[in-house]
Amino acid sequence: MDSYSEKDVFSSREMSLFRVSTAIVAAFPSSDYQDRPLRCHEVARALGGLLQLEVQDGFYGFVDHTWLWTSPLRTDRLVGRIGFPNILDPYSVGSMPPVRLVAGGHTGLPHIGWSYRPVEKHEWEESVVEDLKGRVYLDDALKGQLVEHLQVYGRE
Repeated sequence: MDSYSEKDVFSSREMSLFRVSTAIVAAFPSSDYQDRPLRCHEVARALGGLLQLEVQDGFYGFVDHTWLWTSPLRTDRLVGRIGFPNILDPYSVGSMPPVRLVAGGHTGLPHIGWSYRPVEKHEWEESVVEDLKGRVYLDDALKGQLVEHLQVYGRE
């Protein structure tokens, strides 16, 4: 079944981002190089670096959180919490699956204005981000998906 969101809310580029991101996140190790559980702050930055996406720190509810914008955030288009681009959340809080594509411009949905709230910056560890990008195992099929996505869509 093709859902309403897949057909009418998200672009083909965003659906490609979602599929590639889901595969990449599944290939990430479960812990960092010091055997600590991975955090959203580093996972989002590593994935954002691989996919050339803008990273956003903020809160999901009352939880410190980090996610990706599917297109650049244009602050000149924001009115309060209205006008956000769509969100690619690679390490969603309290839900499954871990990778989530969220409609950022639909203010009638509870996650906009209430759950995803941007702030300036959270603390994160660059060494973990770089190690994570280096340790992710991208098999030939996944490398092909990533290269194809970047060739077709680049950074919009």
